[in-house]
Amino acid sequence: MMNSMLSYILLHKPDKWETVNNYDESYKLFDLEVNSLEYINIITLFNSISPKIKSIKRVQNPFQYGRFKLRQEMLQNMLEETAYYVVHMSKLKIALKFTCDYRRLTCQYSNKQPCFISSVSEAISKAMLNEMEDKKNILILSKIPGPTKTQSDYYIRYIIDFKKLEIN
Repeated sequence: MMNSMLSYILLHKPDKWETVNNYDESYKLFDLEVNSLEYINIITLFNSISPKIKSIKRVQNPFQYGRFKLRQEMLQNMLEETAYYVVHMSKLKIALKFTCDYRRLTCQYSNKQPCFISSVSEAISKAMLNEMEDKKNILILSKIPGPTKTQSDYYIRYIIDFKKLEIN
C-alpha cells in the first residue's frame, strides 16, 4: 500500500520537482540554479536582502505534499497561499522532518500551531533580527488559506539560506 500511494503521489508531483528513484528519508533537497526561473522568481521576493542569500533549496517531500493534497480534497479547497516560517539553522532538520511541529521545535506558538508569517518583509525582519548572534533560515510554504488546523494544511517548498555575516 505504501509504495503504491507514494507512486501515485510522485505521478502527480509538482512540475518543478526532480525525478527521484528512492526517498530513503522523507525529503530531498535540491539547490536551485542561480539562472533558473524558479530561483529568479524567489530571489525577486527577497530583493532587499538578495546579496545576503547564500542559496535557495527546493524541498521535495512527497509525504507532506500528499497529505496536503488529500487535505485540500477533503476540504474541497484547492486554493493555496504562500507563507513563511523562520527557523534557527540548528532546528532546520527537525522542521523539515516534522513539518514545523511546534512541539519539536520548542519555539513560541499560537494556539498550538506554528507561527506562520504572511509577508516577506516581516519574515526578513524576523530572520535578520540579532543576525550577529543567530543563524536563521526562512522556509517558504504553501498552505490552505485560513486558520491552520493540522500539519496537513501546509507543506514546505523552499529553504532560504543566508551567508554568514562577515565581521571586519
